Amino acid sequence: MTNVERRLVDSFWDLRDDAHDHPGRWQGVPAEVLFQRLAEYVEHAEERGEPMDWRGVADRMIAWRASEGDG
Repeated sequence: MTNVERRLVDSFWDLRDDAHDHPGRWQGVPAEVLFQRLAEYVEHAEERGEPMDWRGVADRMIAWRASEGDG
């Protein structure tokens, strides 16, 4: 597995762990909203011509839900 793939896998596990540890953050978030937010982060990096920082994406997704409160 390449470093990029490993970071991607780690990021998805980080998101899963946060959902497990803080279910109130994620409860009631429709899949459409979750995937739209994820697509926006990826698209933003692409538009800047930067390599995708998957760790940063997971961190931003978690920060987004934390800013909404724990439910």
